[in-house]
Amino acid sequence: MSLSDHWPTGDERAFFEREGYLVVPDALSPAQVSSLTEAIERCRQREESPPEAFYNRLDILGQDDAFLELVDNPAVLGKISGLLGWNIWVNHTHYNVRPPDTSAEKYRYDWHVDGGMFSQDLQFQAPMTAIKVGFYLTDLVEPGRGQTFIFPLSLMEERNWREEFRPFTPPPSEARPLTVKAGSAVLFQQRTLHSQGSPNLSAFTRKAIFVQWAFRWLFPVDEMSVDTLDARVQDPVRRQLLGLDRKRPFGRLSPKYYPRPEDLPLKNRLIEQVGISRMCELGPAATRHLTQLLKFEL
Repeated sequence: MSLSDHWPTGDERAFFEREGYLVVPDALSPAQVSSLTEAIERCRQREESPPEAFYNRLDILGQDDAFLELVDNPAVLGKISGLLGWNIWVNHTHYNVRPPDTSAEKYRYDWHVDGGMFSQDLQFQAPMTAIKVGFYLTDLVEPGRGQTFIFPLSLMEERNWREEFRPFTPPPSEARPLTVKAGSAVLFQQRTLHSQGSPNLSAFTRKAIFVQWAFRWLFPVDEMSVDTLDARVQDPVRRQLLGLDRKRPFGRLSPKYYPRPEDLPLKNRLIEQVGISRMCELGPAATRHLTQLLKFEL
């Protein structure tokens, strides 16, 4: 399946930039949903996590090969590449399992934006440097199933969300619950305010996997224990996204800060499948970079 089939449309790009999130229906097939659900269960049994408690497991790519399929999932990678570009990698992964809750009272929504100190140190609104994607394995169309609430980015301008949104603050009317079907993926910017979840008052256990793509010069958010995959992963694009770079020194020779063409196989794949003209939709910086590849005849 070509990444061109999943390049963001003009409407999708405008919505994502304005609202801070984007829903991708059917990003996973029913077979993939089943495979990933089974992978989570294998991990939970191996780690003996209690089935009746909320459980959040970080650094999952090395835990089960089923999770690796998400790294270059075409339906999502096409959107990510069309919004962030090609100098990217996966710097954070986790899954969480949310069993039914007994009550919605005094629920800890834990409103937050991603990025840690990156979102606090800057003296202005942080630019978009990462996109996290939630792959939902449970049907969340019905309310009360532990949906994540998204607060549209356009409504957060010039507002101090740390003062307005305490951990136990219930969702205001502007917040939107992610009422999506199983197999859907939801992209959201690292600067988009969202909840950790909401009360699961259903009889179902909500299961979701989260993968974050970021610029390659950003540090990993978790351990990113992928060295054991080095000998087994051959696809160059998947290797780039896993951070399995060719070993070079840090600093001026670092492939993170000064990548060579061989460090960015995703760019070549996008040129082949998407085309330079559509890649220029990323903006002026991308256009300037891509024109260096063109040869003009006078």
